[in-house]
Amino acid sequence: MTIKKCSHCKIKKEITITTPIYSFCSFACASNKANEQTSKRIKRENNKAKQVRANTIKVNKKAVKELNRKSLAWQHKQTQPVFNKLRRLQEFNWFSDRGLEPVCISCQKPLGGDQWCNGHFKSVGANGRLRYDFTNSYLQHNRNCNMAKSGDAVNYEKGLIARFGEKEGREIISYCEENNKPLRLSWQEIEELRVGFNKQIKALTIN
Repeated sequence: MTIKKCSHCKIKKEITITTPIYSFCSFACASNKANEQTSKRIKRENNKAKQVRANTIKVNKKAVKELNRKSLAWQHKQTQPVFNKLRRLQEFNWFSDRGLEPVCISCQKPLGGDQWCNGHFKSVGANGRLRYDFTNSYLQHNRNCNMAKSGDAVNYEKGLIARFGEKEGREIISYCEENNKPLRLSWQEIEELRVGFNKQIKALTIN
């Protein structure tokens, strides 16, 4: 009779089952130990599989991100909101520097119950060249003038003249109408524009 500590219950008992590694006092302890070992092995395998999946997802996300980064559509989608934010801030400053309440470039009215947006005189669809051109965009009511009236181009012209005067207003209108040749920007150039816009936003926010 061999008295040893059981490898499972850890109590010194008569050993009835032995293996090259373990000693057990009963079949139940041997079975429980085997189940424990199996559970640990399955857990290790599952953790390993999860890590492999996580690494694969990470690699895939990185690849997708890099693929998106080289997409012109993706770059424009990231850059347009940044440009719009910058122009709104610049417009607020323009009015503030003159001690004026901001008004819509189209209807010449203050905010009211609407929202401010950066309204393009020549839309992105009509003239993509002026998408990021400061001369082509000004503060505008988002719902009433930009969305409901598709930019309200007729009143937009009147608003430019009312704000800048006949001479300068006409120059702005002519500039936007004449600069209509397609402009091919690379994804790197669009990304550089976004970086520059963010720097200007930061400077305006700090000041």
